[in-house]
Amino acid sequence: MLHWALSAAAGVTNVTSGITSPPQCVRSGIYVLDRERSDDIQQAITRAVAGLPNTDYFSRRLRKANTPGDEIRTSNLPSRFSIKYETRPQLLLLKGGEPTQWKLNDGQVFDVLAKANGEAVLLTFHAFDNERTTVYRIVGPQFVEETTITSPRLSTPIRYRLIYNQATC
Repeated sequence: MLHWALSAAAGVTNVTSGITSPPQCVRSGIYVLDRERSDDIQQAITRAVAGLPNTDYFSRRLRKANTPGDEIRTSNLPSRFSIKYETRPQLLLLKGGEPTQWKLNDGQVFDVLAKANGEAVLLTFHAFDNERTTVYRIVGPQFVEETTITSPRLSTPIRYRLIYNQATC
């Protein structure tokens, strides 16, 4: 499964969409969501579930698990990566690919794996009926989050990109 996640992430990390600086190592820091430059996650979910039968519960779960906060804090150490969205519990992972269980405020539980290369950190979230692969990287001054969600319940993957700017003190 990790092989699939790395293969999927390779396609995601090649998306540039107007960002022209080469990727850099993910830095520890505080970042603020740039809503104007980011994709609308709710619209991406709506498009993906449109016309599918019995999607109300599934759609609500996807929306809750994929609602960005306005601020994100990251810590990138040689063997660990942590990420804290302002409205969610902190996620602390070992980069060697060991799974960690992570529980959202609403009770949803995910098995999460982290993998890092020199310029990106890949997180794979496994739930009972979907998988989310998120790649975090620095491109120029921005912190970029690119996500792909797959599920047997979806006819096409959900893809979105969020752009964060480094917070100024």
